[in-house]
Amino acid sequence: MTEGQATPGVFLLGVGAQKAGTSWLHQQLHSRPDADFGVLKEYHVHDARTVPELARFRRLDVDIRRPGSWIQPRSWLRQWFIRKPQRYVDYFTWLLQRPRLRSGPVRLTGDITPSYALLSAATLGEIRDAFAQRGIPVRPVFLMRDPIERLISSQRMKLRKQGLRDAATEVATLRQRVTKGRGLRSDYGQTLDALDQAFGLEHCFVGLFETLFTTPTYSELCHFLGIPYQEPAWGEKVNVSATKTVIPDDLLAEMGRQHADNLKRAEQALPNLDLQRLWPTTSRWCR
Repeated sequence: MTEGQATPGVFLLGVGAQKAGTSWLHQQLHSRPDADFGVLKEYHVHDARTVPELARFRRLDVDIRRPGSWIQPRSWLRQWFIRKPQRYVDYFTWLLQRPRLRSGPVRLTGDITPSYALLSAATLGEIRDAFAQRGIPVRPVFLMRDPIERLISSQRMKLRKQGLRDAATEVATLRQRVTKGRGLRSDYGQTLDALDQAFGLEHCFVGLFETLFTTPTYSELCHFLGIPYQEPAWGEKVNVSATKTVIPDDLLAEMGRQHADNLKRAEQALPNLDLQRLWPTTSRWCR
């Protein structure tokens, strides 16, 4: 590949939020004949490089005596990118250029890593400029979700992975989590400000989980990515964490206090959306 060579297609930089439909979105886009996201959904390259709290993605805890600790090929690929970020750009450039068995050229590639919500404006700018040198525009996508509902869903997913599903455990662990304060990936304002500084929010797709699964929003996203609208599999469920557990009012009130600024910042970023209706839980408890 020649430096500065113009390459057709765009790079989708998915920056979250966690539990806001990113897995479903990746599944729909990667299955298209004109898209190729490579071997991973979450590459965890730029967060591992620049966010101290996520340095664990840089570590290789391998013990030859413990087969379970042996690193899989995908993990080696991640480490290869982390040690020399230019390889990351090379890889996605190659995905846009390589011969395909599918019909037609590839127009879209990308990396959807929810913890990229923690990236600074400077890191986002580095990503933008690295792809621009190859003639590939970066299209940032940030999906937000009712902050209280997102937190509840995230905690429920962790419990499900542990085989814990009873209501008492769900409430107890959620209460414990809330006492630690707002989570690392829960500051919508930080992400919006970094995107604005690096790209300008007018050049980003900022949407909602609550409207993502509708034709108008998904069509708008396809247009933003420069690909024709293709009906997605609306009924597919990815990482769903449904429950009928009733969350106590005092716990909801505390979450409301912690996430009040998230609601305010989302209203500023999306003034034409009725967040009172779309985010009923947070709208009730953040006032």
